[in-house]
Amino acid sequence: MISKYWLLLLLVVTVAIRLPTMFGVKRSGWDESAYVFFAQTLNDRGLTGIRQLLNDYPTNENLQKSPLPLRVGFIVPAMLACKVLGGFNPTNVAWLSFGCGIALVLLGSRFVENLAGRRIALICAAFLITSPLAAALSRRAMQDSFAALAMLACLYLFDQCWRRPALLDRVALGFALTVALLTKESAVLLYPMMALAAVYYFCAMKLRPSPWLLVPLALAPLIYLAIEIQICGGLGNFIDLYRTYASLQQTLGYTVHYEKGPWFRYLLDFFALAPVVFVLAIIGFAVPAAHPLRHGRNLALLYAATGILLFGQMPIINVRLVLFLDLFFRLGAALAIIYFATQFGMLWSRRVLAFAIALVLLADVAQFYEVFVLGEVYSPTTFLLLRAEGFYDVP
Repeated sequence: MISKYWLLLLLVVTVAIRLPTMFGVKRSGWDESAYVFFAQTLNDRGLTGIRQLLNDYPTNENLQKSPLPLRVGFIVPAMLACKVLGGFNPTNVAWLSFGCGIALVLLGSRFVENLAGRRIALICAAFLITSPLAAALSRRAMQDSFAALAMLACLYLFDQCWRRPALLDRVALGFALTVALLTKESAVLLYPMMALAAVYYFCAMKLRPSPWLLVPLALAPLIYLAIEIQICGGLGNFIDLYRTYASLQQTLGYTVHYEKGPWFRYLLDFFALAPVVFVLAIIGFAVPAAHPLRHGRNLALLYAATGILLFGQMPIINVRLVLFLDLFFRLGAALAIIYFATQFGMLWSRRVLAFAIALVLLADVAQFYEVFVLGEVYSPTTFLLLRAEGFYDVP
């Protein structure tokens, strides 16, 4: 019975652990206020209001410091959440992020079950619940948890389409890709990630997908473009908007000072946020893996490495933009723990496994408390993370 309903049990446990983190948070960040404003504008004035914001964007300094009002993939759910919860304020948008954070744990655990089996999935589920980055972002009125859920859903459904070619999975993949693109234009980088994974599925795992898999992959960006061009009022306006947005990333003070750097800055950020998990993940990606786990380990490493490299080329580098990659590092950590535990006899292997899992969970909780509670980090840029960790003593 427990085995059959393990995801339901995981849902209850995740909500029970994450819920207390939602209270006592000051949600006064610039992006948080912006998303509330966009959601209320859409509710009060419809697409006409969004179009007006887009027209004002090139000359309005406040809008230029904010996320793009074009990201309706999140703005629409934010509007609906505020309407259901009874008011347009950051707290109600944060409850949407909270729900996405819970769904991220469930989906991530199910994905790991595909990649490495139920045993690893259960360990990884515990690690996902206490992830400092995921827990912190899921209590904020920003799009990061929603975007991570959409991007991870794309990778999960892509994996599903290779393992069992079902029509429902292909439809769901197309929908997830469209939502991901409408939420964060950087989701286009999922395509080269999936292309490299496809080579592995085909050559190493000898899987053969249905040719219909190409349909959702091709339709999603076309639907995205059709919606965005309609909102902008024409292809020329759409191109001009993104040209303006791209140029601003080289001049905005906050972006230039805090969100620039080399691609491997993401590795430093993941290490600063969860050093125990990061070290274990490196070990887990390197140690020998039994045949049933080998492909899952290799795919996790492939997704993590290509994600870091590709998103590291973006004009903005902030670890919250690659929250969906956190799953693969936690899978690597779970593999390392399993490997070490199996090096001992039956009696000691269970003790070592329990001790290692407890160590990871306690380290995660301590990091969350130090960085996001005591350090009050709002946007986890490298400098702010290191300052919260005590590397800098700057007021």
